[in-house]
Amino acid sequence: MRMSTLQRSAAESCELRNHWMSPFTTLSDTRAVSACTRCGMEVHVNTRPAPNGIDIGGEAVALNCDPQRRRAA
Repeated sequence: MRMSTLQRSAAESCELRNHWMSPFTTLSDTRAVSACTRCGMEVHVNTRPAPNGIDIGGEAVALNCDPQRRRAA
């Protein structure tokens, strides 16, 4: 899948959990990360995951935003 498609899908998923995501930071040609500006939870995208891996993952897509429990950055 294309990086822009994964990033858009990840951002939409995070928004559904009330996160305010920062712009994605590119880690390599195949990986990028973004963090919630309120709670610090992250989402990771990978255009070439391992056979048993996932393309979108992280706390921000799994858990609702809770600014009171800010993660250490």
